[in-house]
Amino acid sequence: MNLMTLQRFKNEIILLLAFLFLVATFVYKLSAVTYVKENQVKINKEIKEIKTIVNLKKQWEGKEISKKIKLLKTIVPSSKVTSFKKKSKKLSVIYSNLTAKELNKITNKILNIAIQIDHLKITKSSKNSYRMECTCKW
Repeated sequence: MNLMTLQRFKNEIILLLAFLFLVATFVYKLSAVTYVKENQVKINKEIKEIKTIVNLKKQWEGKEISKKIKLLKTIVPSSKVTSFKKKSKKLSVIYSNLTAKELNKITNKILNIAIQIDHLKITKSSKNSYRMECTCKW
């Protein structure tokens, strides 16, 4: 191609370059919008997690959990509570000679309280008797 041909199609070449620039900016805009939306979803998810952490922290600082923990001692007869140690925000409890019904009642109570279970061990000591060890904190 010589210079005269380029001069003749000068407007078309400028139009083609402008169109290519337009397509490139449109693709960039689409990618930027999706990036912003992904970040918004990520930020909203993190905000939800922070709110749940704050709510759990408020629950753990409340006195209701301490009251619920004290109820674990009274669910079964005191003769079946081998050890019950509550120090500040930690609990260590050992039950022995539990029936299946009592064991289910205690485990349901523990699982419905907002506590972190560190150790839970349930062993069958005889045919209809169970032993349970549990340590937890809040």
